[in-house]
Amino acid sequence: MSVKLFTPAEAAVLAQTLTRVIEKAIEDGVVEVHKAAVHGGARKRRLLSAKGVHYIVLLRSCRVDFSRDVKLCLWKHFKTTSANRLLNLEWRLSPGFRIKPGEVLRPSVMRVSRYSEARDRWVRVDEDIKGGTPVIRGTRMSVYSVAGRLAHGDTIEEILKENSALRREALKAALEYANANPLVGRPGVRPWETWKALTSSSTNVFLRP
Repeated sequence: MSVKLFTPAEAAVLAQTLTRVIEKAIEDGVVEVHKAAVHGGARKRRLLSAKGVHYIVLLRSCRVDFSRDVKLCLWKHFKTTSANRLLNLEWRLSPGFRIKPGEVLRPSVMRVSRYSEARDRWVRVDEDIKGGTPVIRGTRMSVYSVAGRLAHGDTIEEILKENSALRREALKAALEYANANPLVGRPGVRPWETWKALTSSSTNVFLRP
């Protein structure tokens, strides 16, 4: 089974933090980085695994400014522990400080799994299609055009009526991918808040789990 990999921007959305937090973790070397093309593209970038995303979620939940050495030590144990064990074990870092990863990781595991499955099924990046702009698989419809239309008042029903071959799940995946991978120049201070804004009001009937 291939390792699911995520751009720093995707990791930020999935970990519900800032992209600069992800970038700092990468620069500090406290999580492993994979060099690979982004979801079928040609250019290689620094990517995080799902384990890396979950580890950042865990560090944030502790609300403790661990030293780099402690973070590296924790990561060494974290990355070699199976997912099932992580959800059930307890770590004692000191006599008065314990971590139960499962308490904070279950939502993260579900969020990452759902996003990666939808992305891999519905989003395609191909240099021969729109110069590598992400599109809905099987079409030439850019994920950013979907997000833009929804942001400016169009409804899912209108898009589906114009494109009868599309499915709601594909549009949902396109919207999520677009907001997790903002175009260069778009503000990305709190990408998960933009995501929440676009998935509320007129589009929430479409985006319910």
